Amino acid sequence: MHRLKLMVDRELPDGRLVVINNSRENAPVGVVFTSLFAEDVSRAGEEFIHERVGPSTPIALTLESVEWFRRSLHVVPFGHSAAVQLSGEGLAALRTQLAARVDGRFLFLCAD
Repeated sequence: MHRLKLMVDRELPDGRLVVINNSRENAPVGVVFTSLFAEDVSRAGEEFIHERVGPSTPIALTLESVEWFRRSLHVVPFGHSAAVQLSGEGLAALRTQLAARVDGRFLFLCAD
């Protein structure tokens, strides 16, 4: 299981990404995310069913900055969303997958 997992929601006009920290701990500035993957989520009654779509994409994206409620932080707080700036290898792949995403599909960045 991955230590840190951010769900990527969307790209902002300024190029930053809105993410949701699905981890049980804060994601600090400087962390390097090493994999990108997609999951389809559907609902059966009260249950949510997560299905991995395709293989993980190896990446090396560094969390450069975090804006949370118009304040700069040194972490993406666990359980919260934030606008983040990423840099490194895999940014183009992330943006391509984000633009081609279909309803019910979610993208995740993971770090070990």
